[in-house]
Amino acid sequence: MGLFLDAARAWNALRNTTYILDIARKRKLAEVKLSFSPEDFPHLSGMQYAKDIDFGGHKSEYQGEHLVPTLLNGEINDIEIERSRNWQKISGRLEAIIGIEKILDETFTIAAFSNSKVRCHSRIEAEYVIKGQIGDFYFVLLDSRSGRYYCKSAFRKERVDYVANQSVMTVLQKVKIVDGVSSLLYRRPGYEPN
Repeated sequence: MGLFLDAARAWNALRNTTYILDIARKRKLAEVKLSFSPEDFPHLSGMQYAKDIDFGGHKSEYQGEHLVPTLLNGEINDIEIERSRNWQKISGRLEAIIGIEKILDETFTIAAFSNSKVRCHSRIEAEYVIKGQIGDFYFVLLDSRSGRYYCKSAFRKERVDYVANQSVMTVLQKVKIVDGVSSLLYRRPGYEPN
């Protein structure tokens, strides 16, 4: 068992979890309601970088929402991904997924994201970037689709700080909901939610 299976387990553990982040900048309030879906896992885990690996079986088993259950059921060998020539890039993504709950539970920096402000060329399009620390620094990029915020990308910091030059937001409140039970993780002193 390796990082790929550990990341699938960590992602699966979040399937009934939602984070609600009240954030603001220059008196403009925004609410980010972040949820975790199995269909988000393949791209987030770096499967697009593992095209040089034959996992065997049908490709449909490790695409979309099928990848997490396929890994958890042992239907594909998760160690195979470590043979990819892009393993370094993939492993940083898997480490970020494994630590994403800790990143979100603890103190982090969040900023409105614009790829044109990144100090190197970036094709990532997302609404927000989170910078958190779990040993190393990691970035989690959030975007919305059909009214739902999701993790679009996550990776280990290497050379570029994706929060630098971005518009940093103030976290006013952070709520975690697990199986319908809410926990207030943080509320900024003086903040009164509606």
